[in-house]
Amino acid sequence: MIRTLVVDDEEHARDRLSYMLKGEESIEVVGVSKNGLEAIKDIDTLKPDLVFLDIEMPEINGFDVLSNLDLNILPIVVFVTAFSEYAVKAFEVNALDYIHKPFDKERLAKTIERASKTLSEKQGKVFSNKLQEFLKEREKTSELVERFILKSNGSIYLVKTIDILWVEASGNYVNFITEKKKHLMRSTMSGILKKLDSNLFYQIHRSTIVNLDYVDRIEEWSYGDYKVIMKNGEELKMSRNYKELIRNF
Repeated sequence: MIRTLVVDDEEHARDRLSYMLKGEESIEVVGVSKNGLEAIKDIDTLKPDLVFLDIEMPEINGFDVLSNLDLNILPIVVFVTAFSEYAVKAFEVNALDYIHKPFDKERLAKTIERASKTLSEKQGKVFSNKLQEFLKEREKTSELVERFILKSNGSIYLVKTIDILWVEASGNYVNFITEKKKHLMRSTMSGILKKLDSNLFYQIHRSTIVNLDYVDRIEEWSYGDYKVIMKNGEELKMSRNYKELIRNF
């Protein structure tokens, strides 16, 4: 049996797809997620073999869900989409499966057959590599984000970018500093910088990005470097190579 999770924010679509899947002998529907946040938790806890993942969901869309999972142990993913055929060419190029809304029984059967073959031939790693490449290509053209999805000690937090005081590098991770908490996320500074509003966030050091709204003042320090004094009293070093902030301050 293929342990399957259905993810969709539309009740009718969830019910319809779940009903159709339960009619398939090889499928066991182990859960239904109503939004992206539930999906991240359910995939982590239920560990399904197959996930039907809606792309267009509010706040946390299907791509955001995938970006917050361990891609090395990822289930087979079938994208559920209302996109035009032109838009889904990206999936086809990367050999990723998808089904259109409204759902078609014949197309669904082919999708299940394809997923079953992938699982039986133990091609999960191959699929994971394809998906990682797809997400990397998509990230290159990704737009500014309004919030980050950050996991900590079994909990998932939605952190608005306007609430981030500063970002600091920590090895292969970055720390998001807010007034209440420090959140850790696996990423690079350059990757994070692309997702932040350049009118509000400025890099002041190779390992530090600040939110201008939380900067109180800038003071000269030594050897051409400066100190950025945050409104909460924290002092951050600004390298002489990142003086753009002064001109915009």
